[in-house]
Amino acid sequence: MKYETKVTGIGGMVQELAEDGNLIILFNDDIKDTDLKDISVSHEIGKLKEDIVVGDVLTIGNKKFEVTSVGNVALKTLKDLGHCTIKFDGDTKTNLPGEIHVRGLVPEVNIGDIISFK
Repeated sequence: MKYETKVTGIGGMVQELAEDGNLIILFNDDIKDTDLKDISVSHEIGKLKEDIVVGDVLTIGNKKFEVTSVGNVALKTLKDLGHCTIKFDGDTKTNLPGEIHVRGLVPEVNIGDIISFK
């Protein structure tokens, strides 16, 4: 397991971002900024044990997604803040440096779900 954490909160705008932008934004649940909490799936602080690379598998709850690209700062922000934007579009190039792209449709995320990369 390269990274694993448990969902502790779901911001009020998460559903809208999932529907309109095909994305989920992750942040550690110790983030203080209420605007960021509102747009994010909050989770326990996890430890990035190994770099996430193309071909790895993201699991959210019981749904699996293949990683298709990783932005050049996504691993640093995931390690430092538990933050990245997961885009569910299968793109092989990232538009923004903090994005991780995966193949599949945005899943429903629930409090208590495990999010992992392996």
